[in-house]
Amino acid sequence: MLLSVTAAHCRQVKSVCIPCIRGDMSFLAADELQGRGSGTRDEHLAALYVASLFAGFGLEPGGDPGSFVQKAPLPSPLPPEVANGLRGFAIVPRTQTWNVVGILRGSDPAAGKDAILLSAHLDHLGIGPAKNGDRIYNGADDDASGTTAVIELARVFAGGVRPARTMLFVLFGSEEIGGYGNRYFLDHPPVPLPQIVANLEFEMIGRRDPALPHDGLWLTGFNRSDLGPELVRHGAALVPDPHPEQNFFRRSDNYSLARRGIVAHTISSFGLHADYHQPGDELSRIDFPHMARAITSMVEPIHWLAQTTWKPQWLAKGRP
Repeated sequence: MLLSVTAAHCRQVKSVCIPCIRGDMSFLAADELQGRGSGTRDEHLAALYVASLFAGFGLEPGGDPGSFVQKAPLPSPLPPEVANGLRGFAIVPRTQTWNVVGILRGSDPAAGKDAILLSAHLDHLGIGPAKNGDRIYNGADDDASGTTAVIELARVFAGGVRPARTMLFVLFGSEEIGGYGNRYFLDHPPVPLPQIVANLEFEMIGRRDPALPHDGLWLTGFNRSDLGPELVRHGAALVPDPHPEQNFFRRSDNYSLARRGIVAHTISSFGLHADYHQPGDELSRIDFPHMARAITSMVEPIHWLAQTTWKPQWLAKGRP
């Protein structure tokens, strides 16, 4: 059963702000942020930037008491496999990481107990081995693009009529070294985990995937739950992941959430480009018209999801 959504209400969903998308990308992927290395000062600066935007949108802080930022400890020392992976990268203290959590409370007393989680990861690799004289792994596509999508969706929904369901806008820290931000979030959620009915993670949407015939998006684990097909029925330009051999469903923050029972998938248009985890993942390589269309294409389907009482379910053998 759906909550009634009038045409007038639908029209009150704001359009995306294309200059804002470019501005947020220009900050997050700038050389001055030195690639937002996991657990570094630069990741923290990115978190503070997003927190300031969330405050300006009028969201409710969902991090540490009274704050949009949720500080999470990193293991000390880091596990050997993590430390080995950081060889050649900047030698800096990595003792904590930072999530950013903003809440838009649902307007309906009953449906507002449910929450829709929109997420991405803040961090990238930071300063590392030089390639063609460049040591800054900016992470414009991975994942400043996803972070910007969550920021922009927060701007859109906070600026319109409040949806029936609660919406959580969350940026995770230290995904690149093992998902420590999302692990901490799962143990310290702003609402009880059973109330989070769906998670959409945005990962690498800054370039179109040549494997797709059109300028669309794909959803990891599309056939694991009924969420993707239902979003498609409500206008989402989503298709199944065209790279199943890469097992992307398990390679982003959504997987930890899925293992805790949340129906969680990643939205992407990552085309396995040569700049993945390289200094070449820079702002100049971003396809901004594609990125703006990608974010815009998800506004109405997410608006529907935030207005309905329908709850997605794992399909047979779909839950990890």
